[in-house]
Amino acid sequence: MALTKKEISEFVRDIMSGGDPTREGKFHDTIIWKAADIVLGGLIQEAMWKDQQSNGYELNGSFLSTVSEKVMLDEERGEKYSKLPHSVISLKENRGLHRVSEVGNIDNAFTQTPNGGHDVFSILDAHYLNSHTEFYQEGNKIYYRNIGSTVEKVLIKAVFSITGLDPDAPVAIPSSLEDMFIERITERLRIQQITPEDKSNDQNPNVR
Repeated sequence: MALTKKEISEFVRDIMSGGDPTREGKFHDTIIWKAADIVLGGLIQEAMWKDQQSNGYELNGSFLSTVSEKVMLDEERGEKYSKLPHSVISLKENRGLHRVSEVGNIDNAFTQTPNGGHDVFSILDAHYLNSHTEFYQEGNKIYYRNIGSTVEKVLIKAVFSITGLDPDAPVAIPSSLEDMFIERITERLRIQQITPEDKSNDQNPNVR
């Protein structure tokens, strides 16, 4: 069974308290989950770096979640779009937003383009532009170009932020990395715990 968001908090709190349930945890769940997002991004980058020679810097599918979302029309902009259910973990070249395709046609994935990169397309082959669907992310939405008029739903594969998941939702991470994942979250929070808070707002590094 994959770790759930709730279990991450419970395991981290247990480690931080030394197994003593009477000790109060200092960190709110939100802080733990934000630390988990940062650690998850780092683990993915490491895994991609290690696998780059054999897999061409591909993202391990065990980090990905899949959701289906409706295609809607932004009438003000005249563009079709879908809403992202959660924030996407920031990765190199926006690989956190891994793949988008029409439901029922997953082998024909759309092409991701730079955010709002309209100028890029002006120099590309017009036939390609007119025959292929592109998408780009803007905030919590995905906007499309050249999407078919009959496309009503899309499948989105992405590395979603843990912070936005439901408490009982499983976190997409390889089982072989779960222990390391929890350990690194705990390490990060311990460092945060011993680093004094700079309340002077003098932009100088914190010192003890």
